[in-house]
Amino acid sequence: MMDREERVSIVQAIFGCEPAEAAQLTDNLRFSTVEPASTIAFQGDESRDCQFVVAGAVSLHALGSEGQYTQVATIEPGEVFGAFPDVTTHTVEAVAQEAVELLVIGTAQLRELARNHASIATGLAALYAGQLSNVLGRLAARVTLTAKGRVYSELLARAAADGRIAPMPVVSALAVQAQTSRETASRAISQLERRGVMERGDTHWQITSVRMLEDMIL
Repeated sequence: MMDREERVSIVQAIFGCEPAEAAQLTDNLRFSTVEPASTIAFQGDESRDCQFVVAGAVSLHALGSEGQYTQVATIEPGEVFGAFPDVTTHTVEAVAQEAVELLVIGTAQLRELARNHASIATGLAALYAGQLSNVLGRLAARVTLTAKGRVYSELLARAAADGRIAPMPVVSALAVQAQTSRETASRAISQLERRGVMERGDTHWQITSVRMLEDMIL
């Protein structure tokens, strides 16, 4: 479990605030760990907290009228889900894709801190604006790209500047993020390997030609 100093550093990175304000915010946060595939919040339940993802990823699913779940978004490290600025009802179900570490704060507490500290309010605004941009980007990809193109787009987003992808993606989780089947994602990855665009090693995946991968995002 991380110590207080590490939590303060994480909060400062998320909010971009001064150390003193990050420390005050940290004092109001509680640390939580969630096992893979565990449900963090049920659709329709009351939502009284904001949860900041520190490690792992959280899938947000919406239950339709015919009993089918639809992937709405994936919340990754440095992102937030839950209620803000007011207590509300969960419109989606939140499920841990893998082991997840969260920093949790009550909605009312966070609202008061944002009112009293401009840098916290600014950090929250930037955080939500960034997430909105990501969601719109994924929505646009869903409408304009093929299933394979969405897989390639997800891989490109995960790659470092040198083309290295680490940790190695779980294919089923990658498929969920690309909103396609595991079989389609697996075939898309195999195609990259056959064309020499990507190599799979023991500890990481390596994009050998970022330009070729970009050209395949259609």
